[in-house]
Amino acid sequence: VCFLHTENMFAVAQKKYCYIYDSAGVELHCLRKHLEVTNMEYLPYHFLLATVGKAGYLKYQDTSTGNLICEHRTKLGTCDTMTQNPYNAVMALGHNNGTVTMWTPNMTKPVVQMLCHRANVTSVAFDLTGNYMATAGVDCQVHIWDARKFGEKLHSYHTPGNTKPATSLDISQNR
Repeated sequence: VCFLHTENMFAVAQKKYCYIYDSAGVELHCLRKHLEVTNMEYLPYHFLLATVGKAGYLKYQDTSTGNLICEHRTKLGTCDTMTQNPYNAVMALGHNNGTVTMWTPNMTKPVVQMLCHRANVTSVAFDLTGNYMATAGVDCQVHIWDARKFGEKLHSYHTPGNTKPATSLDISQNR
């Protein structure tokens, strides 16, 4: 579930399609081109709903006009995690081969592709300034990256107990 530009509209990824509902639960739209969606993000300054599905296609839907803006094939299979950089609205996708790819709607290839882990990436997070990125992987590691200099790892941590990987990351607004 993802809230859109107001609290009166939200998008829901169901088994086959993605739907947009109003606050009363009335279906407004059925997005039939968004198949088997696993992750959704809303870009509020652009009025775009970004989704990625099991087939590995990243799609951008304009929520003001209802048009599908673009569709990018990641060529890396199923994507388990997706988040946006709040500073510049670049979408970051974490893939099963340990890479993180970053996408913009106007580019057909990722603007950045970096190997972050030796196994599946389980979560990606950015700080509010967009300067730092945190990634977690099945290898029970959490890495902090400088998002301005891609490929420069600042810190590396093991998850407690080294038995369960981190599955959700978020960076606090407090310093």
